[in-house]
Amino acid sequence: MDKATLRQQTIQALSQMPADQRQAASERLYQALWTSPQWRAAQTVATTLSSAIELNTQPIIARAQAEGKTVAVPQTRPHRQMAFRPLTATTTLMTTKFGLQEPQDGPIIAPADFDLIVVPGLKFATTGERLGFGGGYYDRYLPQTTGYKVALALPAQQASQPSWPVEDFDVVLDAVLNA
Repeated sequence: MDKATLRQQTIQALSQMPADQRQAASERLYQALWTSPQWRAAQTVATTLSSAIELNTQPIIARAQAEGKTVAVPQTRPHRQMAFRPLTATTTLMTTKFGLQEPQDGPIIAPADFDLIVVPGLKFATTGERLGFGGGYYDRYLPQTTGYKVALALPAQQASQPSWPVEDFDVVLDAVLNA
């Protein structure tokens, strides 16, 4: 199946997921993340400010901050690049043309400084392959990092193997947690 069709199907499946099932699956994913050795050891965590169809990252952010971890979220840059800035109570956020909230201030955290990166996407294979949203931002960013790369996959996002074309530049994740 081509990537565009698979993206549309996954977005539709995520938007039609019953709220109670989404909540239960989300809770299982949060618990799997929070009990992982990588989470416990991490001091600097990268994640996103999620959109409505994605797994809600607010509980991840709140837990990390409560545990004293540095949390950083991406800001898109020219040429499909991105930089991560700390998310604090004083961070100025702006809504982008994609409808996402992004930080506008604070220092840029170097890719090598992340211990854990919660990677977004639409579809994830158990073997670590990921189908993103199509912008290529993470495909460009992830090769610069050495942190543990993990995805949290709701049921509609799970695949045992990739059913989409995997490119040479695609970074295989260290783990995919399934609900």
